[in-house]
Amino acid sequence: MNLLLIGNILSFAGAILMVCIGLIKTKRNILLAQNGQFILMGIGNLVLGGVSGALSNGLGIIRNLVCLNRDFTPALKALFIALQAVLTLILNREGLFGWLPFVAALLFTLSLDAENAIVLKLAIIAGQLCWCFYDASIRNYTALAFDIFTVLSNIVGILRIRHGGAAQSPEETAG
Repeated sequence: MNLLLIGNILSFAGAILMVCIGLIKTKRNILLAQNGQFILMGIGNLVLGGVSGALSNGLGIIRNLVCLNRDFTPALKALFIALQAVLTLILNREGLFGWLPFVAALLFTLSLDAENAIVLKLAIIAGQLCWCFYDASIRNYTALAFDIFTVLSNIVGILRIRHGGAAQSPEETAG
């Protein structure tokens, strides 16, 4: 089997797990399952030559483990952002496309405290658009398809929030 197929199969398995995570109700179990997703998608990225994507997924695992054991304070957020920036600078071999996973993680991390669900969803959309271009650049076609589905589902989510009235907090829309 060639590497393109293996990388896309691993990413597909991770993307399926990502969809299943939507059914999980507790933060602890979400973070644990997300680690499985990050492992599969990170290995898929590595197989396809996507070092920056694998780095982003690896740091996501570490971030989740920290979040399982302590509050994710502004100082920890800054540390993870700085760590990913430095490691991307050192390890990136994909040019400008290699910075897209960092931008996606940055947008998501900065919006985590948003009280308005639309703000969080806009950050997710912007981040997933970064991943769309990144996944296309490394020929991760299954992840690209799920990136597009994620963008579309968040657009629908925004429209539902707007149609339903005032924007809810992310906690209210998570259930």
